[in-house]
Amino acid sequence: MSKRKNGEERGEEVVGGAGKKIKTTHLGAAEPTKRSIHQEPAFSTEEKIVHTNRRLRTFGRFARKESWKARRQQKIEAAGEKDYSQETLPGSPQKKTKQHSRRKETGWQVSDVVGGYLVDVDPVFSVDDKYLLLAYKSSIRIYATNTSLLIRTLSASTKQSGITAFALSASNSSQLYVALSQGLVEKWDWTEGKRIGKWIINSQIYDITVVSQISHNVEEDLVYTVDGRAGSWMITAHHLRPGKGPPQTEAHTLYKSTEPIASFKALESGKVVIASMGSRLILGNIASPLTSVLKNVKYMWREVTAPELITTFDARISDGQKEAAGGGTIKADPKSPTSVDIVTGGLRGSVYVYRDLLASLIQKERKKHMPTPIAQHLHWHRTGVGAVKWSADGNYVISGGAETVLALWQLDTGQKQLLPHLSASIESVVVSPSGVSYAIRLADNSAMVVSTAELQPTFSVSGIQVTASRPPSTYVPDLPRVTEPINSLSMLRRPAAVVSRSNVGQLLLAVPGELSFRFGISGTKNAAYLQTLDIRSGSQAARQALTRTKVTDKNIGPEANTIEEPNVVLLQTSHDGQWLATVEEWIPPRQDVLFLATDEQDTIEKQILRMEIYLKFWQWDDVSQQWELVSRIEAPHHSSDHSSQSRGRIYDLLEDPSSPGFSTIGDDGIVKIWRPRIRYRDGIKVRSKEGQSLVTWNCRRDIPLTALSKVEDHGNSIVTARLALSTDGSLLVAGYQSLSSSSLYLVDFESGNIRFVRPDVIAGPLIGLGIIDRYLIALAENLVVWDIIDDRIQHEITIRSYGLSSRRQVNAMHFAVDQQSKNFAVAIPEIAKVGSETRLGSRLAVFDPTHPIPISMTSLPQTLIALLPLEQKRGYVTIDSTAEIRTLTPSSPLPSLSTEGKEQPTLQNGLENMYGTSIGTLLDETKNSALNALILSDSPESVENLLDDSADDDVLIVRQLELAEIFGSGNPLALPSITTLFEQVAALLSRN
Repeated sequence: MSKRKNGEERGEEVVGGAGKKIKTTHLGAAEPTKRSIHQEPAFSTEEKIVHTNRRLRTFGRFARKESWKARRQQKIEAAGEKDYSQETLPGSPQKKTKQHSRRKETGWQVSDVVGGYLVDVDPVFSVDDKYLLLAYKSSIRIYATNTSLLIRTLSASTKQSGITAFALSASNSSQLYVALSQGLVEKWDWTEGKRIGKWIINSQIYDITVVSQISHNVEEDLVYTVDGRAGSWMITAHHLRPGKGPPQTEAHTLYKSTEPIASFKALESGKVVIASMGSRLILGNIASPLTSVLKNVKYMWREVTAPELITTFDARISDGQKEAAGGGTIKADPKSPTSVDIVTGGLRGSVYVYRDLLASLIQKERKKHMPTPIAQHLHWHRTGVGAVKWSADGNYVISGGAETVLALWQLDTGQKQLLPHLSASIESVVVSPSGVSYAIRLADNSAMVVSTAELQPTFSVSGIQVTASRPPSTYVPDLPRVTEPINSLSMLRRPAAVVSRSNVGQLLLAVPGELSFRFGISGTKNAAYLQTLDIRSGSQAARQALTRTKVTDKNIGPEANTIEEPNVVLLQTSHDGQWLATVEEWIPPRQDVLFLATDEQDTIEKQILRMEIYLKFWQWDDVSQQWELVSRIEAPHHSSDHSSQSRGRIYDLLEDPSSPGFSTIGDDGIVKIWRPRIRYRDGIKVRSKEGQSLVTWNCRRDIPLTALSKVEDHGNSIVTARLALSTDGSLLVAGYQSLSSSSLYLVDFESGNIRFVRPDVIAGPLIGLGIIDRYLIALAENLVVWDIIDDRIQHEITIRSYGLSSRRQVNAMHFAVDQQSKNFAVAIPEIAKVGSETRLGSRLAVFDPTHPIPISMTSLPQTLIALLPLEQKRGYVTIDSTAEIRTLTPSSPLPSLSTEGKEQPTLQNGLENMYGTSIGTLLDETKNSALNALILSDSPESVENLLDDSADDDVLIVRQLELAEIFGSGNPLALPSITTLFEQVAALLSRN
């Protein structure tokens, strides 16, 4: 291996255009090349003074720290004690020498995943109804039904595949089987949070159910799966036995089909197996004794065709009693087949009830003249039935669908009872083991539990509601539908999001009304709601509508086309978090303008001309705890010439960092500054009923970017534009990119005068702009860091495209600036191979603007759809295409705690003792030590003074703001788990 000279940076030389040599970097891009207009200047006198003062302050802090160490050592030596602070525990790693380089001493860590979407499987109750288990893509989460609090999270062992199904053990209710898409089955003790088994099935698993059987006088589990391999679908029985060596697996295929198996159930210890495929029901009953040797097990399969395609079904074993002619009941013959009752939901909204279906099919085989079994027909749903279940006593059927209404059918009378106005379409209904509760999973990534007697909610949990990437769960044939093409007028289909500046640890997101992936129906999901999300737990704190919505209306046009809601494309809050600005767009359906157009291109132009764009300003109301609409501006950037090249779109929305105000830039080439002003009527202030002055918003200043008029004259409209504002609010930077050129404008924010124009710095669509001190950072097809004061390119990196289309490349790239730590983050697409599957992920890099090499580099398994800086805290928050949330923050390692010579407490396992037996006892033991050392302070100044005055004492100092970042001040039900809170508090204390 060849040695490199000091200061030589790693890279491979390749030949670029015109024979120019460049170097490649870890970002899959060219090594930064410097382009300067002027020579590197010497430091001015003012800069030297600032630099000297900074070094003196640093030296002063270092000297005080060394002085405190010396005094402490003198006290220890005078007392004749040994200084144990410099020793390490046996077996602990040695402390590394602190590096003085900023880039080397800064470590970054990625948090555990929170959020994510609910997998399309039924929730599971514990046998005592105390807990509800919900399946997310990468974890199983356990909630207490009486408090809605998260108790425990069971994370999947691999990031290469997601959870597809799970089921409780039939022989031990404290154990759980979890199926992963890549052919893995895990067994967990969910009450202890321990993985106790893992098996490889070697085929993709779609569904799982577990029954119990007696083998050698021991009750054990028999696991049934629906798995696919090489274009075939199979129902397979498994014996999964853990052992001291490799886990033992025995499998036997019971049924094979080339048609997708939508769902299945195993009843009566596996004696009856039922599956649905399209419009067919497949019933299998055991034809040989169920033994421990699976290869000897055989089933007799029978088939019945439903009147319409089956979207969901449920089955139960009934007692087989029938009504007698003179009243009363007749007991079933013990030798007769198992009595199986089945209820199905259809794609056209019908519910069919089959009584004793298996016996009827067997009778029809014996007596050819017997008629085909007739089902009881119930019809109220206007679209496909999303979920259907039997009640615990078999007298009722519960169904739900896109109407957001839960229907309870009384089978004897055919009457129904409705629970209306749920938040979204119903996708799953589960009856609790005791029969006193219904668990409902909704299409907006939420779940709730309602009581069967009062139909009142007793449990609720809501997750992030951004549109996630997941395949349809119900397989349907190609049916004639009236569908809208994907909206090609919006370039960036990413959620509008911002971190709250008033509530620590909360995220504001523009989200759609629901996220249904049922029946394979695709299309756009316009974001019409504002969701407030807790970043630490991924739980919803609040939700409200931002646009006109149609939750409970039919929402279907005269030609059966879906009426879309407006889409919120931009979202921003003011510097104090009291004002919210949103930009929404609405495009009329294609059917509404089709009769006016001559061809497809003319149809698009007619839609563009009728596009509605609104800029809205909202004010936070402390009483209602909601955002209230104050002003609405229609088409704020609409061009007066009505040119089809200018649609009046708004490309960026930026807040003023020092006062209430916002800035916008549109395709008319004008930057508009928006400010609030007091409302007057006839010269008198307009006041609210509380006596407060009402305000309205208007445009205070227009800043036309003069060069853009030439762009419009040549027919090259703006592709995209971005804004950036310095932290002191003095410098505004506007960047645009058209089909032929690009420029960066430096504008005096107070006067609105353009001070400098820098052409052709960026190439390709502009993703983001940011200002850190004297540096301007721009991300497009290349990453450019421009020194504004010296007017030179500090460094430039070309982003690798991996052969992706321009639209897909832009959607996968993100940019954010963290003013707390004075760095910026860039997310670019990265193609990774996971097994035999090629997946598009993201690579997240954090840069110091003064250096071209990233200070942190992280690969994420999914493509990012949002990258935001954490407000009031250093770091970033990311949201990926599977709706999973991660935070990237500077690492703070936990301390090593010595337990030598201390009595170890008895470990208490299980869910009941997770909070301990006596909180009061623990407080009494610690109030004279730890609690007395914990001093809460409101201001950084008081903390610094206390550090200086109490340098001789071992005082632990924690600011209230730091604790507020952990515990928050919002909805207490949105708090993370106890484990997560403990880790965050421990990290905070160790930092001090």
